[in-house]
Amino acid sequence: MKILSLNINSIRAHAESFLESLRAINPDVVLLQETKVEDHAFPHILFEHLGYNIKTFGQKSWNGVAVFSKFSLEDVSRGLPCCPEPSARMMECVIDGRVRIINVYMPNGESEDSPKFPPKIEWMNHFSKHIAPYLHSDEAVIIGGDFNVAIEDRDVWNPKQYEGSSISAPAARRIMREWLDAGWEDCYRRFNPDKPNAWTWIGYRGGSIEKDHGLRLDYFLANRTAAKLIKDCHIDMRPRTADKPTDHCGLVLEMKI
Repeated sequence: MKILSLNINSIRAHAESFLESLRAINPDVVLLQETKVEDHAFPHILFEHLGYNIKTFGQKSWNGVAVFSKFSLEDVSRGLPCCPEPSARMMECVIDGRVRIINVYMPNGESEDSPKFPPKIEWMNHFSKHIAPYLHSDEAVIIGGDFNVAIEDRDVWNPKQYEGSSISAPAARRIMREWLDAGWEDCYRRFNPDKPNAWTWIGYRGGSIEKDHGLRLDYFLANRTAAKLIKDCHIDMRPRTADKPTDHCGLVLEMKI
């Protein structure tokens, strides 16, 4: 099973390049973030001929997540339980009765001194409580998406430039580190432990691609059951280098299912 996670930065704005990426990567399952469209306006018709079942959780102009699957989609839930922040940031489902997927688009938070930063940390704390029971489950559980956190300085092209940013804030990094220390596996680093410049986000401005300036903000985390099934995890540049691209690369996870 090949799973693609991609922040699409508006499904309607980047539908054509996304179609190109789907054909090139040929994933069995797709986790989309930042679709920026309400459910009734999601362009299902553009993708259904490729054989995907599609579930969405959107809102107007902001946020939004979706799951595409060539297998059945079961036990679908939308939103983070018990979190007062109501935005469309999380969808959970079971793929073909075999693996539970949690698709997340975590809050950005802007900067540590922004009024948006405390809600980011609050959201992450609620998420910590939600995923805790899954860590030691016999069910294979994968968390994937845009976490809006660069967990280490090596995940930032210029750490000094991002001092004070919410993506490298110690409070946000500490929560993610707690997940990894508890036993959730950072799938990309398992297969690429020493790879430098492992960017999943590359901005549009200033020739960032040519200069190799980016951030690692997108992750797959696996519980202990799922970790035994993982064959590979890698970054795919094609969504970022396509015509009219999103500003994220694809993150691809391959499992023995």
